[in-house]
Amino acid sequence: MLLRKILRKIKLKVYDQKNIFSEISAKYSLIFSILVLSIITINFGFNKLLFKELNNSFILISSVFYCFIFFFKSILYINVLSFIKKNILLFLIILFVLLDIIRIFFYDLSLYNQDYRNLFFLFINFYFFFRSLKVIIKQKPLNNNKQVSPIKLLILSFATLISIGTILLMMPEISSKNNSISFFDALFTSISASCVTGLTVLDTASALSEKGHMIIMGLIQLGGINIIVFATFFALFSRAGGGIKQQQIISENFNSKTLLSGKSLLKKVLIFSILIEIGGALLILSLTNFDSNENKIFDSLFHSVSAFNNAGFTISNYFENSINLKLILSTLIFLGAIGFPTLSDLSKNISVYKKLKWTKLHLTTRISLVTSFSLILFGAITFIIFEANISKGSSIEKIVDGIFHSTSTRTAGFNSIDFSDFSNYATLLIFIFLMFIGASPGSTGGGIKTNTFTLMFYSALATIRGKKNIEIGTRSISQSLIHKSYVIFLFSLLIVFFGWTLLLISEKNIIDPINLLFEQVSAFSTVGLSVGETTNNLSFSGKIIIMITMFLGRIGTLLMAFSLMQKKQKANYQFPEAHLMVG
Repeated sequence: MLLRKILRKIKLKVYDQKNIFSEISAKYSLIFSILVLSIITINFGFNKLLFKELNNSFILISSVFYCFIFFFKSILYINVLSFIKKNILLFLIILFVLLDIIRIFFYDLSLYNQDYRNLFFLFINFYFFFRSLKVIIKQKPLNNNKQVSPIKLLILSFATLISIGTILLMMPEISSKNNSISFFDALFTSISASCVTGLTVLDTASALSEKGHMIIMGLIQLGGINIIVFATFFALFSRAGGGIKQQQIISENFNSKTLLSGKSLLKKVLIFSILIEIGGALLILSLTNFDSNENKIFDSLFHSVSAFNNAGFTISNYFENSINLKLILSTLIFLGAIGFPTLSDLSKNISVYKKLKWTKLHLTTRISLVTSFSLILFGAITFIIFEANISKGSSIEKIVDGIFHSTSTRTAGFNSIDFSDFSNYATLLIFIFLMFIGASPGSTGGGIKTNTFTLMFYSALATIRGKKNIEIGTRSISQSLIHKSYVIFLFSLLIVFFGWTLLLISEKNIIDPINLLFEQVSAFSTVGLSVGETTNNLSFSGKIIIMITMFLGRIGTLLMAFSLMQKKQKANYQFPEAHLMVG
């Protein structure tokens, strides 16, 4: 009873100061989280005794601070249990932090794995960072008149991710030889990972340590799902629903018809990604024969993330002779390439009807699936016919190789065969065609997208048949969508053409122009395949051209989509129609 009276008196005295306390605690939580994140990162990259001691001290101080804030906030609430229920995740985190504090004072810290402890506190401080930022932004809302341009947000998000990735990759502990890699190599690798391309100037498996592989995996994850999603997610997270502009970004990026569907789809993106990647990692772990000295769990997770995000980065060569692993990777690549709207529509269709009903699927879903399967089949048949002699093993292994390379060529960049061994230029040209089309809208892959290609195909078909309306199944396609598809196609074609031309000028040591064209399309479509050692043989200028192409390939089509999304200005007059000769 006495304790209740004391708590009641404290609540009455401090209740009026609730908002002030919330604002102050948020500011200091933000500062502490930034300090802890910084010191954990420095300790991760340098691994010096001084940084280890600072790391442990900062974690302890911040842990005590977070516990104090939680305790004080719970006092301010009339019912403590309702506060805990409302903030169950925060309660569990504080419980973990308290246990860690007890462990520090009563047990020997050296007995525990410091790397895993740092990893847990990295996530914990990320949580407090975003939670504090949320409170600060809510209390001091941004000027509504100053709208953040989606184009600027997209560019800034990727530029920030690439910059952070470059700095992290230059730390000594990231290299397998404990020597910092050069700025240029770090920048190239960071762009390639952030843009989920897979082209490398370093041997990722041998040149980087396991810490380096962790950074690459993080860049792939953020870049693959698209950093604009995380930026927009933060806008929704911090404003309890977000504004029309923020939801418009999601809807356009994921080809959603309504703003509400765009908002709900954003949540599903994270759920689908985590579930598919964990499922893929478990399959790889159970069906792959790893060497005894390998980190099986991390290797499985890395390749699952790389495959689902269509990145093509590898840290081992197990899949070269494993049918099971090729099939798993092909499935993960396909799921990442068909797009989140398609995955969402498929899951909704199956959950509602208890089985897949084709006619009830959205047109976007049907186009993505039919076009993707058709292109994979076309590429596989091409590979089997022209390059059967390169693929070793039985007929089944050759068929699996055909499916694996056809699926990978469209978006991912995994390969178990050196493309410089191809006996026919036709195979390279067909693979260039597959790379240029790429993945489906709202996916982790690049290219002009399957829907763009399909709309252009039906538009040409309608023109040949003399039909005024463009129809797919029982749906009519608007002219604005057709115009948008042609603009994206022309924009992409110009980037490829000018990039290839510049490579032909700068790379006089590479005689075969087809190899350079393959490299340019691979960079633009964020595929990551290369003919032989083309990437490593590029000059300094050539590598810069490829880096710019990777960046433009990742954000270019989105930028074009956002620009086409702007409000159109209609003229009050119309000139007489001109009659021109065509063809």
